[in-house]
Amino acid sequence: MKRFPLLVAVLATLGGCMTNEQFIAQNQEAAIKATTARAAFELNCQSVTPSVLTSKVVETRFGWERTEYTIGVRGCGKQAVYLTYCLNPDNCNAISDSARIQGQ
Repeated sequence: MKRFPLLVAVLATLGGCMTNEQFIAQNQEAAIKATTARAAFELNCQSVTPSVLTSKVVETRFGWERTEYTIGVRGCGKQAVYLTYCLNPDNCNAISDSARIQGQ
């Protein structure tokens, strides 16, 4: 009887499997939102335009899968590139991938 909760958790996880494309699509809006907020702050520009350059699913060293997006952002005569990682739509982090913020 002690193993019943574990069995239920395993079955729920397996029943909720999705393809990589579905996982990427599920997290993309949240990734863009996290990147836009980060870029607006770093570029000191509230009107930025993000563009998803690449997206993929990667496995962490701990065995979790997450989505990874490369997102370019332009605004106020500046541009930057960000790597944005999401475990799920509520857990995304954007990291600058530009050596420096480029201005025109």
